[in-house]
Amino acid sequence: MKIAIQGVRGAFHEEAAREFFSGKDIDIVEKMTFEEVLDSVTDFESDYGMFAIENTIAGTIHSNLNLLRQKDVKICGEIFIRIKQNLAALPGVSINDITEVRSHYMAINQTRQFFRKYPNIKLVECSDTALALREVSEGQLENVGAIGGELAAGLYGLNIVAEGIETNKKNYTRFFVIQRGSECGPDEYNKASLNIILSNQLGSLAQILSMISYYGIDLTKIESLPIIGQPLNYMFYIDVKFNDKNRYQNMLTAIRPLLKEIHILGEYMEGEQSWSKIHNQ
Repeated sequence: MKIAIQGVRGAFHEEAAREFFSGKDIDIVEKMTFEEVLDSVTDFESDYGMFAIENTIAGTIHSNLNLLRQKDVKICGEIFIRIKQNLAALPGVSINDITEVRSHYMAINQTRQFFRKYPNIKLVECSDTALALREVSEGQLENVGAIGGELAAGLYGLNIVAEGIETNKKNYTRFFVIQRGSECGPDEYNKASLNIILSNQLGSLAQILSMISYYGIDLTKIESLPIIGQPLNYMFYIDVKFNDKNRYQNMLTAIRPLLKEIHILGEYMEGEQSWSKIHNQ
């Protein structure tokens, strides 16, 4: 089974893939952009794609929501993993030997408080956390460290100099599992991600929200984004959760007359196990 990820081997996308597909034999397909991940799935190069969609600190990746709407793909699962940032370097290198640390800008922002204790270390942004670790390994850079995950550090033969250096320990990223739109989704599902554009009727959004509530559907998330080329007009991305699929389908039937467009981005099982890990810490 081939899984496309954004980034190189050892990236947090790979960690998410290995946890979601635990016990299955998977091959990782490296892609450097999110669009390439989706294209790998639609072009039959990969069976599934791992797709970061939001982080508990940085928020939603809105450009990725729009990509899901534009591509012929469906969400078939989700998983939340804790993002634990580590400082890694070549074997034998201590933190006092390091003068430069490389990583993705988000990882650097999540660890700045740690590096205030080391003003001599220069922080350098690069395109990917795992790629930074690989560059240190391949270049045998003795005075350079990198911030990233434990999987990548082990994969590239680096030692973890400082573990868990992120400022906020409750740092989780939500990943979607993506498959081709022509393929069937899971038989069982209790969650859905929808993209809707309202018809031009007074109070249509309020009516839709009321109908979602009336049918006993839990609205877990709603975000608005501008419609390009239509100033001051917006589309909405919503996540809903439910215990009864028939009530969910009835809700969809009820709201369609109030909508100009609706895109079902995916129907899937909620990442319950990961959520319990978050709330129990």
